[in-house]
Amino acid sequence: MISTGEEVLHGDINDTNASWLSRNCFEQGFPLHRRVTVGDSLDDLAVELTRCSLVSDVVVVNGGLGPTTDDLTSQAMAAAMDVELELNTDWLAELKARFERDGREMPKSNIKQAMLPTGAEILDNPIGSACGFVAVLNDSVFFFTPGVPSEFKMMFDEQILPRLKAMAPNNAARDVQRLYTYGLSEAVLNDSFDALSLPDGFEIGYRSALPFIEVKLFSPRSAEQVPDVIDELREKLGEHIVGDGKPMLNHVGELLAKREITVALAEQFTGGWLANAMQSEYECQQHFIQGWVLSERAQVDDAEQYPLAAAIAMASAARENAGTSVALACGKNIEGKVSIALSTLEGDWGIRVSSRKAMTQDDYRHYLSTLMLDLLRRWLEKKSMFPVIASLNLLEEQHISG
Repeated sequence: MISTGEEVLHGDINDTNASWLSRNCFEQGFPLHRRVTVGDSLDDLAVELTRCSLVSDVVVVNGGLGPTTDDLTSQAMAAAMDVELELNTDWLAELKARFERDGREMPKSNIKQAMLPTGAEILDNPIGSACGFVAVLNDSVFFFTPGVPSEFKMMFDEQILPRLKAMAPNNAARDVQRLYTYGLSEAVLNDSFDALSLPDGFEIGYRSALPFIEVKLFSPRSAEQVPDVIDELREKLGEHIVGDGKPMLNHVGELLAKREITVALAEQFTGGWLANAMQSEYECQQHFIQGWVLSERAQVDDAEQYPLAAAIAMASAARENAGTSVALACGKNIEGKVSIALSTLEGDWGIRVSSRKAMTQDDYRHYLSTLMLDLLRRWLEKKSMFPVIASLNLLEEQHISG
């Protein structure tokens, strides 16, 4: 894959198209062997297109098909092919018709989007002004796609992927099972699978996205051994699995809906981080009743002298005031030590932790918000309430029966 654009090259925007394509191609049995990013330089683009044509059977080029002067992909491919750009009258007519349907006159700069290398074949773009196209260079097939994610993904799924399958009908698509974990380090995860014997065609992958590590099991499509292998992974990961086939937030939302549990929050150090997360997932949002955000400067009774007891009291007060089934609370950060609490009708639980490693304030807040949500998950699933978290020191714990 070649991604184009100065904004991608210099990190002004994240190249989500590249990660999406890599994941989809891998699962469909067409793993990428290389990804390259090139800025808006005609010469650099032409050289990279030529180089890729000599080492790859298929190249997907993303971006640089717009109407502005820095959109150079079509011109660069024409240079690499040693052909001229020619006006594609069919696409020009389609563009004009779209503008007319919107009651607008097409700007002259859009004509540039109908200028394609001689011999190129159009790839339709039903939702944007930039058509894609297919061209061949040194027996390598190039698919050119617009940079807008929705346009790019639709074009790949509906037009490019079917061609790839026709070109390589024996390529086997792969299934992927995902287990989301929290609290284990990558090294511990990797070591726990040392004795695991995988069937042919099976592979384990990891994706670390603070504070979670996603464990992925890749397998041939519809392989019979998948249930047995995934069960073995579940057994090894144990209570550290916070989402089976779905992220933690979605899993907690399903648990709340199943048990009809309502939630209140009181957040000091986390500053509303968990409230914001719960509002972003439908089932969590339906069961999240009320939240309070206190600044680090807010004075909470006994917070300095008895921080864990203060957090438990804060959670209990939040539950009673909101009339919810449960409440979670996060106290203030006192020299790196933070207290987290869960209050329920069955009792209250509290833990006080510190970080084992240097973290930015945002990362620490994210970690502790996840810890709060994990306490809720553990209570909902009737798991141990005092977890071992690789990146956190457990300084103190307390349980008060209801």
